Amino acid sequence: MKSGQLFWGFFLLTLGSLFLLTKYDIIYSDFEFIWNLWPLIFVFWGAVVIFKDSLVRPIISAIFGIFLAVLFFGLIANIFSGFNFRFSNSHKEFVTQSYSEDYNDSVKSAEFVLKSGGGSFVIEETTEKLVEGSSYGSLAEYDLYTDLKNSNAYVEFNLNKKDFDFFHDKLKNHLVVHLNDKPVWDFVFNFGAAKAKFDLSNYIVRNIDLNTGAANVRIKLGDKSDTTNVDVEMGAAKLKLEIPENSGCQLKGDMVLISRSLPGFEKKDKGFFETPNFEDASKKIFVRINGGVSSISITKY
Repeated sequence: MKSGQLFWGFFLLTLGSLFLLTKYDIIYSDFEFIWNLWPLIFVFWGAVVIFKDSLVRPIISAIFGIFLAVLFFGLIANIFSGFNFRFSNSHKEFVTQSYSEDYNDSVKSAEFVLKSGGGSFVIEETTEKLVEGSSYGSLAEYDLYTDLKNSNAYVEFNLNKKDFDFFHDKLKNHLVVHLNDKPVWDFVFNFGAAKAKFDLSNYIVRNIDLNTGAANVRIKLGDKSDTTNVDVEMGAAKLKLEIPENSGCQLKGDMVLISRSLPGFEKKDKGFFETPNFEDASKKIFVRINGGVSSISITKY
């Protein structure tokens, strides 16, 4: 088979597959990472020229077709799609599950753990209960586990959906959670390719441990805790943090290949940034990047 046929065949096959997988919410990535990969066009182009009469050229052409399809689809996705977490009325009419656990006044600290695959996740307004929430979609069946020991509470959402009817089910996994604002919270997020919007500005946040795949994550922090630690390990992902104007923030990590937007930060060393008010601020936020984040933005509000 000719190289040109392989190129266009794999290009169209990949492009069509991406549209279908995204339409049925099997892929949740926002494809922000493609802005950092476009120079590979010249790499593949050069390889095709160098290996023009070689047996490996058809393989290079096929891979080039796949890459350009991902690039093209990513451009479309970033231009025409927004970061929208508002569920339509049709979603709300088909709540898969509702979750709730009453609050106990003895609880002083709590740990929230989310374990899931791909999907979209939201933490928003507070509640008088310890936790309550709703999930939407045929893939959004969770086990809610809670435990209370002395003054410490443990809350875990664990995705348990194992099978579905591909032809009749709506392949979605949306989870909306509300938490009580009285305890000091530690958050552990483990999920795959996803969109997540966590408004934690009304909570006392001590620690955030974020482990994701190719995700688009927005986290808004408040100033209710003197010290907040954010540890991040992500795939080809986009992370946006919003922090209070008067909070000091320190950012450390290997950010050689990371697109950064850090208005107001000062570079102290390689992979080391701080806001000018960090030393004197009464509220401090420590951010540690441990993995392949492709884009990070920290803004003040």
